[in-house]
Amino acid sequence: MVNYYAGIQREVFFTKNIEDIWRGRIAEHIVAQELLTLDDSLLTRRTFWRREKETSNAEVDFVYRYKGLAIPVEVKSGHNAKLKSLHLFMDEAPHNIAVRVWSQPFSVDEATTPKGKKFKLLNVPFYYVGVLEEALKRHAE
Repeated sequence: MVNYYAGIQREVFFTKNIEDIWRGRIAEHIVAQELLTLDDSLLTRRTFWRREKETSNAEVDFVYRYKGLAIPVEVKSGHNAKLKSLHLFMDEAPHNIAVRVWSQPFSVDEATTPKGKKFKLLNVPFYYVGVLEEALKRHAE
């Protein structure tokens, strides 16, 4: 029934590994729940960013409020993790910090958008999302 409601029943019949189908959807769901726990307000909602243009659309999974900044959070469950939308967001952001949630160890990269803007990319493992505030305190200032 879960597969039916998620709209992936056809994919289930033609796959060898069901984890490949669910990986991205479950990963985003887990991160969404963890982000909600970081704020004790009943009015907290998950926020995302979308840009719609004729030539290219872009979407960042979540936008996290931190000290008046809109921090983009991109969730990547696979190994081929492109960050095109995150780079587009960062080109317009008035700050220089972004977050990628993934299955690898914690690290901090100095990244550069195709337009040349330099920013800090916090690579946060899934199990570390609950302490994202602490990571931002250490690296955003």
